[in-house]
Amino acid sequence: MKIDLTIAARQRELYKEHYKRLYNTCLRIVADPMEAEEATHDAFLKLFANMERLNDEVKFYGWSRSIAVNTAIDRVRKKKVKFEPVEKLSIAEEEPVDEEEQQLSVEKIRKSLMTLPDGYRIVVSMHLFEGYDFEEIALVLNVKEVSVRSQFSRGRQKLIQAMIND
Repeated sequence: MKIDLTIAARQRELYKEHYKRLYNTCLRIVADPMEAEEATHDAFLKLFANMERLNDEVKFYGWSRSIAVNTAIDRVRKKKVKFEPVEKLSIAEEEPVDEEEQQLSVEKIRKSLMTLPDGYRIVVSMHLFEGYDFEEIALVLNVKEVSVRSQFSRGRQKLIQAMIND
């Protein structure tokens, strides 16, 4: 079996260029550095297995993010994470974020995010850091949109509390 060096070189280049971004995406979802490392490598294996379908760098960026998110979520699902069922979400649960909270350091936010239960952390991370809307998150996680909104609202409140208490 002969290996095409141009393909291997391209894969190495893509790995170096995108590893950190995909690792951070996975880490925010799985909250464990070793698990994130495994999820990142699994995501790259999936990407490299299907690279011939995609040559556009702009599309690769979005496609790779989607693969990483789904791979990380699959790893969390293996732990049997349960999302809270919610019948209805009260709009009164939403509280505006004040300027002081917006000034918190990125490290403090990351540390606090890692303390959230899996369900909250996944939804908050997908919405705030990965840019998914609630409908997209519901489709990816195979839960109702109202549950996603509730998980986000409660997760955001827990995140704010964790940052205040830190």
